Amino acid sequence: MIKAEDFDFHFKPDSHWQWVETIYLAFNVPEANMNGGVYLVTRPMLGVCMCDVTVNDKLSVLWEDQLYVDNQQHLPCPKSMSDFSLPNGVSFKVIEPLKHYRLTYQGIDDTRFDLEYFALHAPYDINDPAIDPTAATRYGHAWDTSFSGHYDQKYRVRGEVVVRGKRHAVDCIDAGDRSWGPRPERDNSSVLYLGGGFADDFAVHLFTSHDIATTAVMGPLISGFILEGGKTYGITDARGKQEYHKAVPMGGEFEVTDIRGRKFAFTHSAVNCSYWAPYPSNTYLQTLMRVNHNGKIGYGFQQMGLSRAYLTRHRDAIRSRY
Repeated sequence: MIKAEDFDFHFKPDSHWQWVETIYLAFNVPEANMNGGVYLVTRPMLGVCMCDVTVNDKLSVLWEDQLYVDNQQHLPCPKSMSDFSLPNGVSFKVIEPLKHYRLTYQGIDDTRFDLEYFALHAPYDINDPAIDPTAATRYGHAWDTSFSGHYDQKYRVRGEVVVRGKRHAVDCIDAGDRSWGPRPERDNSSVLYLGGGFADDFAVHLFTSHDIATTAVMGPLISGFILEGGKTYGITDARGKQEYHKAVPMGGEFEVTDIRGRKFAFTHSAVNCSYWAPYPSNTYLQTLMRVNHNGKIGYGFQQMGLSRAYLTRHRDAIRSRY
């Protein structure tokens, strides 16, 4: 179970030098085919952090087709995760722990954000068996030790973004997460992190492995939940598949079963997609998805995590398929 103090740092004086703590916060503007995110990766034992600000608005396999990127790899680590300002123009403040945050950004090229995040539910602790039904039987932590502590939340996001001088009002449902633990960043696998928000009382979040080199089928399940009526219900089973152009996900379908035995079926299609590389060891396909559930339309990002070790190990298989 996540407590208010879990938003701040967890490291100790004797923590491993590879200890990492992260925050990711997303937003989307579907009418502009646009989504973005701010990702903070702190390394408190080394005294540094990385902060990435990326905005997408096109379907493309080219890095340079991202709408906006400001990635800085060596910034001073903040003293607190709950109230900080970085030299790159990102500022963050917890207004009410685990419930309400403010994120601002003053960037380059006439780009800036002023966003507030209102949590739609209590944090979903993926390592607590009382919350996540996959936690008790999962082999080790989700993905690797960097998820020794990890929770996900859906938010109502309100505010304004200005990207290259163009102003956009933001009023959407999107996701964010918080992680902590030793992060070796070596030989990670391939995973999918996806979902959609339909209303303040209904959303889906899914985290699965995905061997893109050999199959279009998702799985096996790592974690996930259905948000309904302000409560989260852990996913016990998930299956799905995607279609690709090269390695860019174009859309697909997935079905999940939650702890109540209820099944939910979804289809999704890409609104935008581009490669995203917040740090050198891993690349991601970052996609805004339009998600359909029984005629209800929602939006949410999909991240396909692809370690570069995985990509190079399977380069021939990937090239032959895509």
